[in-house]
Amino acid sequence: MNLMEKNMPRFSRISSRISSLCGVMLVLLTLCAPALHAQAAETPGATLDRVRTTGKLTLGYYESARPYTFKGSSGEPDGYAIALCRQIAAAVGEELHLPNLAIQFVEVGPDDRFNAVKEGRVDLLCGPSVPTLRNRTDVSFSIPILESGTGVLMRRDGPAALRDLLETGQTASGPIWRGSPMVAVLQRRTFAVVQSSLAEKLVNERRDELRVNSAVSSVPNLETGVQQVVDRRADAFFAERNVLLDLLRNNPAGSNLMVLDRQFDHEPMTFALARDDSDFRLLVDKVLSDLYRSGKIDAIYEKYFGAPDASMKQWFRRTAVPE
Repeated sequence: MNLMEKNMPRFSRISSRISSLCGVMLVLLTLCAPALHAQAAETPGATLDRVRTTGKLTLGYYESARPYTFKGSSGEPDGYAIALCRQIAAAVGEELHLPNLAIQFVEVGPDDRFNAVKEGRVDLLCGPSVPTLRNRTDVSFSIPILESGTGVLMRRDGPAALRDLLETGQTASGPIWRGSPMVAVLQRRTFAVVQSSLAEKLVNERRDELRVNSAVSSVPNLETGVQQVVDRRADAFFAERNVLLDLLRNNPAGSNLMVLDRQFDHEPMTFALARDDSDFRLLVDKVLSDLYRSGKIDAIYEKYFGAPDASMKQWFRRTAVPE
């Protein structure tokens, strides 16, 4: 008996086991196919394919973040970011040959905005977002739509020493540092911030760094933060500076308030969209770049911020992606 004949029974048993295993795998794949298909359908990638199928583009926005996004007097979304998104929506309709493309605006909150994009409930987040590394684990981002920075709003009759310190980083007697006697200016103060915002992170970090016992009051929205300053429940309100300037212009108590000139950081404001969706991102960036390069952005910017100066126009040209 040769070696092959001697091991034939063993080979037969192995072959039988492999056959049985393949049969089990086939059954499992058959049973799991509907679930796998459903999971694939929920994947938020390939935005343009989804829009082509549904005939609808869903845009997320913030109800109260003037002048970027807000609900206008007619009840329709309005603002600088909304105007840009309408230009993108028109380009999507042309790209997909859908002249009757439906546009649906969906209000999103600060805690759910990126999940809405990640899960495909929103195709494009028109509320401006900062592309931090943490945020990039969930979504992708367009080129910037504007430069951002944290500012501070105070009462005009607020403590002069606190105003000087926040405006210049020092008091009349010198700069501030941890352990400095000037830290007393910050003791027992209350600073309002919008919850889950970059301003909240910035103020908490600075408070901990200086080891002061100031209170950080996290509020649900911008209006509440301003009202806390008006009512003297907060000494200052930290938020995106352009937003604060708009709130100042449109608040009845504006004459008693002021936004300091100082900007505490510099961050790009962008649109959030699904990760791993290069085709849609390319279209979004192309629309924005065309607006910046052609100068058509000037009229949109002027409507919400005032006429752009030379440096702002240069920023648009520099931000546009080359052809």
